[in-house]
Amino acid sequence: MFRKTLFEAFQHQVHSRPDATALLLDSPQNTACKCSWHALAVVVKHAADRIENQLTRDAALYRRVTHLSDNSDADLVIALASLALGTTEAPLDRRIETTELLRRRKQISGVWIDDNFKRQLSLKLHDAASQPSTTDTNPVALRDIDEFSFYNRLRQPSEAASLILWTSGTTSEPLAVLLSAESLLSNAAAKLKAVPQEHSDIRLTVLPLSHAYARTCDFGTWLLSGCTLAVCLGYQNMLRRIQHLEPNLINTVPTLARRMLREMPKNLSQLRLLGCGGAPLDRSSFKEWNALGVTVIQGYGLTETGPVICSATPSNAAPGLVGKPVDGWETAVKDGQLFVRGPHTMLGYLGQPEATQIRMAADGWLATGDLVERDKTTQQLRVMGRVDDVIVLASGCKLYPAAVERDIEQIDGIQHALLHHGKSLELWLNLDSEIELKAVQQQALKVLAKRPTAINCTLREFRPSLSIESGELTAKGTIRRGRIVQARLSNQAGS
Repeated sequence: MFRKTLFEAFQHQVHSRPDATALLLDSPQNTACKCSWHALAVVVKHAADRIENQLTRDAALYRRVTHLSDNSDADLVIALASLALGTTEAPLDRRIETTELLRRRKQISGVWIDDNFKRQLSLKLHDAASQPSTTDTNPVALRDIDEFSFYNRLRQPSEAASLILWTSGTTSEPLAVLLSAESLLSNAAAKLKAVPQEHSDIRLTVLPLSHAYARTCDFGTWLLSGCTLAVCLGYQNMLRRIQHLEPNLINTVPTLARRMLREMPKNLSQLRLLGCGGAPLDRSSFKEWNALGVTVIQGYGLTETGPVICSATPSNAAPGLVGKPVDGWETAVKDGQLFVRGPHTMLGYLGQPEATQIRMAADGWLATGDLVERDKTTQQLRVMGRVDDVIVLASGCKLYPAAVERDIEQIDGIQHALLHHGKSLELWLNLDSEIELKAVQQQALKVLAKRPTAINCTLREFRPSLSIESGELTAKGTIRRGRIVQARLSNQAGS
């Protein structure tokens, strides 16, 4: 139905269902104020006009839009306005360290959207939502939303990109990934085909929209399906928002999925699907959610692939597996590593042609850097770990850190685990603030005892704890192995 961009999907919703609820707005006074597709379009038009005026005043600017993102309603408006204008949006996760934020902002250039403008957009959203419906006394012409062209005003070759997102930096410094409008559309459509949703669904976004998972699996599928969206960031804000709405769909990561099981927040009785990415959810938690009538949808992908490569479906979801490749992918496995080719791949890394060539061949095949195996019964993929993370012991035995770390992280009180081989094999633990190492030591040793190659590990604790602000955790809360090894383990910092 939609040939070029997700903005066409937005236009379709505005024209076909103008008075249906698009957003449940968030404010201290009302955390579930209904905003129609038409009202949203009015504010998007306003934002696009403001951004275009700024670009016109300074012709030297790249046609890029940059802003600090924290999953506000205004973030959605800016994303849609950027799509409307054919500019390249580069949202920056507000939580990352200042030095890295400044580096990214300098690299992007373009129009800077400040917090004052975003506050104005939030106020306009609430004002527009409170106005009478389009069928009564608010005849703002829908054709205004159709005035925007898509690519006829683009000036730079790199501006074929619609979105710039950064790699998580789990093994190296984050790189800026250029994603085209077509790739974002095709990847969201493929994900939606694997995991359908309805107009009547309420989707709650709790993961950062400045990263590929939420941008495609929440934002993209919302526009294509026409369901109702509510946005927030993180667990505590999720608790606040679900007091006033009952979501059917939530995407999250394993640490939050397990916490939700332990604390069982109210108002989740209508939850039908729980997407879980970033790492596999343990078998026990997977089954607990199923017992509650919630299907856990696991998937796999990279920022460079839009991000979805594989996704389970409601009919084949199974613990430990990430589903089959979604529509559009060709796949190949060489020496255990997964390679992919298809319409969802990135255009390249911004300003990094050599890194692009290393990662993606001229014929379009992209090296994921991940080791996989295919489940013989279901033909779904299982992710074994990173190619460059394999530890080769003095005995010649190979040890896959991700598998060990995944099992260790199932222990209550352990947030993250990192298996490192320096002079000896060490397992470093990032613990909950109220937990001491001795409280989890016996359980950790039992897990290690099941793996003969890891049985002689020394247990150590990260002090101070790892954090997003320090740059040692990604915005999704996963470890940045390269940064941690360089900053802490090369000289055995910690305790």
